[in-house]
Amino acid sequence: MTDPALMPPAPTKADEPGVIDDLVDIFTTPAKVFARRAKGGGGAVFFAVALLLGGVLFMGKNVMEPIMEAQMRKGMAAAAAGGGPAPTAEQLEAGMNFQRKLMPFILILGAPLALCGVGVLVWVGAKSFGAEITFGTSMVIAALAYIPRIIGGVITTVQGLMMSDVSTLTDPSQVSVSPARFLDVATASPYVLAILTRFDVFTIWVTVLIGIAYFAAGKVTKEKAIAGASLVWLIGTLWVLWGASRVA
Repeated sequence: MTDPALMPPAPTKADEPGVIDDLVDIFTTPAKVFARRAKGGGGAVFFAVALLLGGVLFMGKNVMEPIMEAQMRKGMAAAAAGGGPAPTAEQLEAGMNFQRKLMPFILILGAPLALCGVGVLVWVGAKSFGAEITFGTSMVIAALAYIPRIIGGVITTVQGLMMSDVSTLTDPSQVSVSPARFLDVATASPYVLAILTRFDVFTIWVTVLIGIAYFAAGKVTKEKAIAGASLVWLIGTLWVLWGASRVA
């Protein structure tokens, strides 16, 4: 009979992996992270990633501001070319000033909204291919899969700090790590730019992590996991193409 005194102590709550473990392990053993978070307890991870991502985006405000203003001008010009009312110089400037005031809130609140949007897509992909993932778990998977975006945000901020004039930035593709970066935004089709930005290193990284989550947490075959992640990527591509249509 086994001596109780010689038995190892039962694991305690303190021994369970925490948020820091998830943030580190997602780069080394992502399948294990998704498998353990499929059982619950990922709410803290979601808010931690949202907070970190929002902070990084806010730090890159000087890079994103000229891009968003340029996109707003293109959108107004496209609407006018399509028969809509052309804004006056005063209206355009008023719109820009309003957007500048909202910019901090857009960047900070945009992080949790983006995670929720990706979470919905993860859930749709799970339901489409039979992955055993609840809606709540989909949100946690989205947060974990989006951790590489934090690194991407830091790289974007560093690029801005290294530039002498960020006002030359007019399109997100100019600071992306994708084939679109090598095209001239002044002459390239907005649709081509949009599609090529979907091959951004961090977008692909996020997509791969979602596939791993389907396999490890959703308990589907590798083929179905790849199909589910591809569906999420495709829907995201359709979304950016819709955005491109507004400035084309």
